[in-house]
Amino acid sequence: MTPDETISLNLRFAVSKDIGLAGIALYVPAVHAAGSGRVAWTDGCRMYFADRYFAHTPEEQVGIAIHEALHVALRHVQRGEAMRLREGPAFDARRWNIACDAIVNHSIGGCRWAKLPAGAWYPENCVDAAKLKQRPAELWTAEEIYWEIGKEASEHGRLLEPAGTFSCADLMPSSATGICSSGAHDEAMEQGIWRERLVRAQASSAPGSILRRLSADVPKPEVCWQAVLRDFLIVRLMPLTETSWSRPSRRSLALNPAIDREACWIEPGTSRRPGIRRAGVAIDTSGSISEPLLTAFLCEINSLIVQTDCEVVLVDCDAEVQQVSKHREPIRGYAAKGGGGTDFRPGIEALRKAAPDVGVYFTDLMGTFPEKRPEFPLLWLATQDLAVPFGRKVLLPRYGGT
Repeated sequence: MTPDETISLNLRFAVSKDIGLAGIALYVPAVHAAGSGRVAWTDGCRMYFADRYFAHTPEEQVGIAIHEALHVALRHVQRGEAMRLREGPAFDARRWNIACDAIVNHSIGGCRWAKLPAGAWYPENCVDAAKLKQRPAELWTAEEIYWEIGKEASEHGRLLEPAGTFSCADLMPSSATGICSSGAHDEAMEQGIWRERLVRAQASSAPGSILRRLSADVPKPEVCWQAVLRDFLIVRLMPLTETSWSRPSRRSLALNPAIDREACWIEPGTSRRPGIRRAGVAIDTSGSISEPLLTAFLCEINSLIVQTDCEVVLVDCDAEVQQVSKHREPIRGYAAKGGGGTDFRPGIEALRKAAPDVGVYFTDLMGTFPEKRPEFPLLWLATQDLAVPFGRKVLLPRYGGT
């Protein structure tokens, strides 16, 4: 049997055992890459299998094939390259590969008909057991595990390797951008296509199957963050009205005949309620927010001020509050202050003191959250797809959103 026939047979066997995998594995081209010292890898569009792949047992060959197909379906190469663009030299490609492997291997680990070689990474190797007990592995994303590994490494000074020799270096971008499509718009379309494929494949899979164990890491749908921000704020900041007898309803005046004064009836009208609506806006100034995104965000805030005539309390905060300013006019010449670590507790406390009708926190979500939920509705504008303990979250461009 030729290598190509063996690969095809392994994929057909996987589909026969889990019909949902047909919606994933059969869309990913498989290539035999002779002469490489690796086992298998992907460039985000195709799966490559070297000669060492065929030295594994049949069950392990099936597990490795599913492993690579899921990397493609979950857009792990593309998501890693988007993170690289944001993080620059601080991006750790090996740590990202480990985080993605942990997500994929956890879903395969429950199979009786497929195995992974010794030394494969699992969430238990990356995340503290107490955290996994509080939040099961199915609810973690690759980004969250990536940052958790970094946190553990910084606290303990080293990253423990699991037993075994199975290589985790299988996410290999095929170009400088690592994105197979011709641009960001095409990649967003590809991400949406793969999300639809995964959702349909999950629906056809049995409970407890491989795809059913990937609920959190499925590519997110396109969301226009500007529209979400406007909808979230405007409904809470538009001036309120109240019934007023000092300003009769024009409808009742128009319907009453001018000559029949005794039969005249009046309805109360409406007038604007006294007081100014207030928005609390906190900006993470730890250096994690890019200048173009910050400019786009402030443009939206300025438009909101003009449209609703609200007051904006602007808070600069990294590990502590750096400055607080109030604005009734569009914000001009803004210069962020900060550059330290990130702690959300001082920023939210500063917003609470301002007593806003609604709050927005612009951040990468890599910080310490307060234990108590604030009294006002809160929207997190996030550059990373990490969990939030309360409030609503929307992802920003190039980092999981649109």
